[in-house]
Amino acid sequence: MAAKLNIMHSPILCLLLFFLAPPTTGNNYNASRCHCQFTNTSVGVKNDFFPLQNTNIRLLDLTNNRIFDLPDLGFLHLKTVNEMRLSGNAMSSFDIRPFLGMTSVSSLQVIGSLVHELLPSDTCYNISMPYPIIEHLNLRGNIIQSVPDGALWGFQTLKTLSLCKNRISSIRNDSFCCLISLTDLDISKNQLSSIPTGAFSCLANLERLNISNNLLQALSPDSFHGMLSIQIISLSHNLIRDFYGALWTTPILHSLDIANNLLNGLGKERFNGLSNLQALNISSNELIQCGVDAFAALSNLLHLDIRNEQSTFLNGLLRHLHKLQFLDMSNTFIFWQSIQQFSNNTDLLELRMEHTELRGHNLFDRSQNTSLFAGLVSLRRLRLKGNYLNGMDALVFSNLSKLYYLDLSDSRIAVLQSGMFKDLRSLSILFMNNNNLQTLDGEVFQGLGNLKVLCIEKNTISHFAPTTFAATQNLTQLYLPRNHINTIQPGTFFPTNPSLALDISRNPFSCTCELKWFRNWLHNTKINIKYPNQTLCSSASLWGLTNKPILSFQPSDYCGVDIALISGLSMAGVAAILLGALAYINRWWLNYKFFLLKLAFFGYKEVEENLAEDDHDYQLNLMFHDTEEELVLNTIRPALEERLPHLQHVLYGDADLNARMYLVDAIHDAIERSFKTVLLVSNRSVGDAWFMTKVRIALEHLNETGLDKVILIFVEDIADNNLPYLVRLFLSRNRPYMLWTNDEDGQKLFWATFEKSMRTNRVLNNTIPV
Repeated sequence: MAAKLNIMHSPILCLLLFFLAPPTTGNNYNASRCHCQFTNTSVGVKNDFFPLQNTNIRLLDLTNNRIFDLPDLGFLHLKTVNEMRLSGNAMSSFDIRPFLGMTSVSSLQVIGSLVHELLPSDTCYNISMPYPIIEHLNLRGNIIQSVPDGALWGFQTLKTLSLCKNRISSIRNDSFCCLISLTDLDISKNQLSSIPTGAFSCLANLERLNISNNLLQALSPDSFHGMLSIQIISLSHNLIRDFYGALWTTPILHSLDIANNLLNGLGKERFNGLSNLQALNISSNELIQCGVDAFAALSNLLHLDIRNEQSTFLNGLLRHLHKLQFLDMSNTFIFWQSIQQFSNNTDLLELRMEHTELRGHNLFDRSQNTSLFAGLVSLRRLRLKGNYLNGMDALVFSNLSKLYYLDLSDSRIAVLQSGMFKDLRSLSILFMNNNNLQTLDGEVFQGLGNLKVLCIEKNTISHFAPTTFAATQNLTQLYLPRNHINTIQPGTFFPTNPSLALDISRNPFSCTCELKWFRNWLHNTKINIKYPNQTLCSSASLWGLTNKPILSFQPSDYCGVDIALISGLSMAGVAAILLGALAYINRWWLNYKFFLLKLAFFGYKEVEENLAEDDHDYQLNLMFHDTEEELVLNTIRPALEERLPHLQHVLYGDADLNARMYLVDAIHDAIERSFKTVLLVSNRSVGDAWFMTKVRIALEHLNETGLDKVILIFVEDIADNNLPYLVRLFLSRNRPYMLWTNDEDGQKLFWATFEKSMRTNRVLNNTIPV
């Protein structure tokens, strides 16, 4: 076996090999790979590689150099090279002369080398050297604009040619005629706007032709006239709006791709002559109508793709396709007049109707007792994802006995009829993800004895019957994540298959003693729980289990005895202790309230002041610190005027006091002549000596009159340690006080309480020592 030499980006080693190796037959230097990088702009003359004539180089890689010219017979001495790479250089033209005399090379890559011209045969001269036996030529990613007659002269052995991603805008009838062995031609991603009649007729052995991603606007079967060996033609991603011409003359063509064009209709004779066509792709066009006999000539069609169209009116469109095995009509609005649309497609194996606006109640005709899928006796795969399938009849799948795969995901299904799947004896995979299912009936999966995979992810299932999975004993994968399951009824049947993978993650399980049996079942069966760290206990679980994995719930630690009774008794005991402590702390207050209750039962009546509010000079005297002036003027005063309009004589702070009197005397005068005095208490006011003087004068007047004429309103929370002695003493005597709040409901309570306190002044039973 020859040794391998990989000289990566090393011009010095390459030149040493070229010029220092002696040209003798005794030199046994062998290498299977040689990768050289040159800093010059040309390979040189034809003898540059003479020192390597006795080496065993299989691959010569000259990628990403600065080569812009290849001399004639430049690689003559490389007798063993079978693959050459000249990509990433800057050669302006390309022809066969540099490779003459290479008797073993079979693959040549000249990708992205700025080639813009293919030299035709009239630029060559008579050379006695043999042509190379190149079979694979890749000229992808250059800037070639045309393929003139005889441009690829000398490539008689070429089998695959790629001119993809160039700038070719036209080809001629003789552009490729010298390529007598060509089987695969790729001229995609160019700028072709038309194809001449019989442009490829001289390519007798061509089997695959790719003309996708060009600018073709019309399609004529005449363009492919005489192509007797062609099997695959790709015309996708062009601008084709219509067919013209009548008969196709490509007798063994078996695959035609015209997807992603601008076709808006298919007439009766568009596919005449394609009796051997097996695969047709017309997806992503603008079809709005298809003739009823559009596919009449395609008697041997096996694969039909009509996805992503505006609409498809079936109406017997498929009745001629007796051998059809694959049909994809996804992302297309489908409608029909008669429900019997697949009655002749008995060989169909896979049907895709995803996102096709199907309605559940339209899939079964009760008057004829027939399903849309009647006739599909061989169907193996059915994809109905993304439709509106709620309300499907229980018999909609009644004749699909060979169905293996069924996808009903994203279909707004809220209810599954019992026994809907009972005839699907061969069903192995069932998807119902992302629907609106809330519960699963006990008989819903009846008949699915061979079901292996069941996915019901992301629904709103909160519970299911204990017998729901009784008929699916052979399940190996059961997916129920992202539902609303909080508990599982005792005795619920689950498959006991030891290889069962169960996904119940992201459900709000209540880890209580009701779930004890299920947790023990998980432990005893040893099944594979998928995503255990996402299978968590909800906030409705026992104490300490919230957001913990369900597998961390050990029933023996919580459910050995009646945990509810013990918890209830414990909480009752704690509550009794707390109530006793609270009663002791407030014993004097409770005694006072009991005293009042006793008096109420035995006829006690509180003594009130004889004078009403209108008998005083002022109905209300409002005292506050300067920092509360904005609250009073903007909020409290407007509220008083709105809620208590009868209060016409109100003093608002120091500004309304008698200016002809000393301030202390004025405060005395205002308090004595007012029906009620209200003091606004805040953190700023309790630290102000002048405000506390007002408090003392008010409390002195309260003692003198023996009437409950003073109300404290706390406009903010004040720490107990910051309350002055007088205020604490006032509160300890159960004198009335109120709390100001900005809450809407709290405001209603505040003003109702304030209005009640303004009705009368009660006589006091005790005084406040000030």
